[in-house]
Amino acid sequence: MQRILYFIFIALTSLSSQAQWDILPDRMWADSTHAPFQYGVASGDPLPNAVIIWTRIEATGSPTVYWKVANDIDMNEVVQSGNINTSEATDWTVKIDVTGLNPYTTYYYQFEDEAGNVSAIGRTKTAPTNDTNTDSLKVAIASCSSIFSGYFNAYARMAERNDVDLVVHLGDYIYDFVDEDEQVRVPEPYPIDPQTKAEFRQRHRYYLLDPDLRAVRQQHPFFALWDNHDIFKNNETDLIGSIEAFYEYLPIRQPDMNEPKRIYRSLKYGNLLDIMVVDIELWRNQDTIAGTGENSLLGTAQYEWLINELANSTARWRILGNQKLFSNWAIDHLSIPLPFGDGVVADPNSWDGFPAERARLLTFLRENEIDNNIVISGDIHLSVAADLAINPKDSLEYNPETGEGAIGVEFVSSSITRGNVDEALGISPNPGAFDFLIDLSLEGNPHHEYLEVFQHGYGLLHLNQDSTIAHFNYSDKYEVVETDTTWQELVVRAGENHWVSGPLMFVEEPEPDSTSLNAIVSQFEMTNIQPNPTSQKSTFFLTVPTAQNVTIDVLDIRGQKMQAIQHLKQGQLSPNIPHSIDILTSNLANGLYLVVINGEGFSTFQKLVVVGK
Repeated sequence: MQRILYFIFIALTSLSSQAQWDILPDRMWADSTHAPFQYGVASGDPLPNAVIIWTRIEATGSPTVYWKVANDIDMNEVVQSGNINTSEATDWTVKIDVTGLNPYTTYYYQFEDEAGNVSAIGRTKTAPTNDTNTDSLKVAIASCSSIFSGYFNAYARMAERNDVDLVVHLGDYIYDFVDEDEQVRVPEPYPIDPQTKAEFRQRHRYYLLDPDLRAVRQQHPFFALWDNHDIFKNNETDLIGSIEAFYEYLPIRQPDMNEPKRIYRSLKYGNLLDIMVVDIELWRNQDTIAGTGENSLLGTAQYEWLINELANSTARWRILGNQKLFSNWAIDHLSIPLPFGDGVVADPNSWDGFPAERARLLTFLRENEIDNNIVISGDIHLSVAADLAINPKDSLEYNPETGEGAIGVEFVSSSITRGNVDEALGISPNPGAFDFLIDLSLEGNPHHEYLEVFQHGYGLLHLNQDSTIAHFNYSDKYEVVETDTTWQELVVRAGENHWVSGPLMFVEEPEPDSTSLNAIVSQFEMTNIQPNPTSQKSTFFLTVPTAQNVTIDVLDIRGQKMQAIQHLKQGQLSPNIPHSIDILTSNLANGLYLVVINGEGFSTFQKLVVVGK
């Protein structure tokens, strides 16, 4: 009888996760199969011998939760186990710092309640030891994941990969408000903006009704950082409350139990990578920089911690994660008025507003001959790849053609879902739309290697001893999709400190490990469109490696199809032979167009300018 009553309780409490919502939006549900652990499992902050594992049990009182870690997915070869009591004090979340593990090893973990109900099985991976010769690592990068702004396809694609060692989330993991221009998935009744600890706990629980977020947390260890939407700063009580909720719901090893506001910390991955995250949200303007009178962005204690970490790093690569764009983004060369920036820089709230802080950090790296630095940044919802130079417009200090003078690189991988230019302007995202604005920006920022203002997704850094390869992976956010695309691949070679980019393209990736630029480029060849600009007709040559269906279309910059040039069926294009393709433009108005080519396993485009009408 007691067991029957218990299962009735579980059935009722499994509904409480959505009881306050009359209607949940599409693709939102609790993991009722694994009730009372319907919010999933997670892991994070891996060390060579330890990792945090997490879950939450839907319960009352102070239940006992059992946990185990195994070598196999069937959970037969158990290597560590134990139990813990949880309670309302931590909102019934469970965090275990599992120790005694082997380095750089994949483990599986699971939780169980007193009635024998089990959670989903999670997968995690420890870090290599500091003296291990590590040949290769893959780090996925995420930021700005508004659950109200779209579907978490990017999380789903990350979860499907078997080659990711770590997911770094750079903040705005949750959102405290619904943007009025991005109401893609909003429950009823309309969500409140959380302020208190209880309200932030509820927002974390709501997020974990998304199966794609649960999946990526279940499959890969996280290394997470907060930003402004994750916490509430209007008063000290609610700030501490929102911070405590963040620590409760993410698998974070709190770096200082006596300083709840501290989240800056580091991880080491053998002799290949040291990764540090710093917090500029809570430490800006706390101190001034000696001799300059300028406010510090990091604060004295955090800055001293950071340069000590950098000075003692012996790894091949150093990744520095933070919430804001690090490199300079100048707009003082533009004569047109802009709805953002201060007329000099695009975002004075980023590192551009604290030039002395950025200069002293870069100067420290240069003077101490610390190479192979990669800054990863969030917040701006755009894609940016830039060389890091103290004065990027000073040709004596930095050469944009060769990269000489650069001290490192920056990689910003866009937002998971939060809006950027297309949402702000209400237009369809297309690869060539507003290229002229991008070109204008690049003219005044010679250190920027890549800029993209429409797409959403995640980044991937593939670190090797001789180079690091960066991938921008983009996913649709307005509907559920099964694939993502790689639009750009860049490489920074060890000791060179600057990006080298491949051709701009977007390529479907049917296999998770198909991320080699050489493999992508070898699939097809397209010559430049000539003449361009044109008034009547232009031509290009297309070569495909295998017989396949190919479509060729002309779009305007808003994504409207203006002309279907050819839809070539298999057999019409002989493999490895250049085929001449004509584009008739006599019926097109003057302006910028995109010629988009889609084949089987590749997709690319070129801009075409029509004049003379």
